Amino acid sequence: MSTYREFRAEAKKKKRLRTLQHVGLVVLMVLLLCGLGLFVASALGYKLPLPFLGGQHNSQPAASDNTPQADAAAVPPAATPAAIKEQAWRGMQTEKTINTFNPIATDRRMLSLPENGRVELSYFDDVTFVGDSITTGWSVYSASTGLPNARVVAEISTSPPVSGVQWVHNRDTSQIYDPMQAIADTVPKKVYVMFGTNMLVNQSEATEDKLVNDYAAFIDDLGVRIPGCEIYIQSILIPTEKGTTAKPGLNAERINRVNNRLAALAFEKGCHYLNVQEYLCRDGVLNWDIAASDGIHLNPEGYRAWLDYLATHTAFNPAAAYVGGSPYPATPAAAS
Repeated sequence: MSTYREFRAEAKKKKRLRTLQHVGLVVLMVLLLCGLGLFVASALGYKLPLPFLGGQHNSQPAASDNTPQADAAAVPPAATPAAIKEQAWRGMQTEKTINTFNPIATDRRMLSLPENGRVELSYFDDVTFVGDSITTGWSVYSASTGLPNARVVAEISTSPPVSGVQWVHNRDTSQIYDPMQAIADTVPKKVYVMFGTNMLVNQSEATEDKLVNDYAAFIDDLGVRIPGCEIYIQSILIPTEKGTTAKPGLNAERINRVNNRLAALAFEKGCHYLNVQEYLCRDGVLNWDIAASDGIHLNPEGYRAWLDYLATHTAFNPAAAYVGGSPYPATPAAAS
């Protein structure tokens, strides 16, 4: 049987063992937390020195007392908490900012004009519609659209007129004219353009580049001939299944790709881009109730729907007449 002295010694030994176990558990938890912190910092892109792991990156061994001191001006100042915070913010911005190195593809929906009140139909008195056979409908159905005096420069089977190309009126080869001069002769304040369907019937990949390049040249020419004119580039419409079956080059994927490029072109040229497609092709193709029998063109109801979209998607103009008043009421300062 152990003595009291032996009993006390054994109790102290067990107590020291429990203390060591507790300390070891605490150290293990600290190491685990440090590891977790490093993992999270790495995942978030932080590249800051972590003081609890040994100071700054690229640290040099401490100079001994016998080593000559370097020039004081060459020694970087000690990092302050504010400097560390600023470095963290900048590091995160550099590594996490979208589109830092690889540009994201342009999305027409982000560059298109948003809904902005509703202008009265008088707004279109100084508008000229330019385009192909889809645009000719503004003349054909002018009485039913509400724009009986609509000015239209458009012909069947045409594309952006460049390099002095001549058009034929109503497919009559005896009636040849210069479309650029015809547009200028209308003296428009605003030009609404829609081209692309005729060129994209050709399924060649080079066709897309040519269309966008011709569009750019056409816009430049308009700017020279009609200085100060507002130009609205309208999205190409996606035919119904029947229309795409007949013209495979007019498929939705291709048209959306080209429309994205046209939206970027409008932004580059200082024009307005109108995503007419979002209203007239709500289910991804031309709405069945406004499509003509060929699935590519529009019926009279289609032009009324088109006009409704145009009237609610204009660049704000304080001089324009809006139904119900301007969407941007005058501020008290301006009113006084």
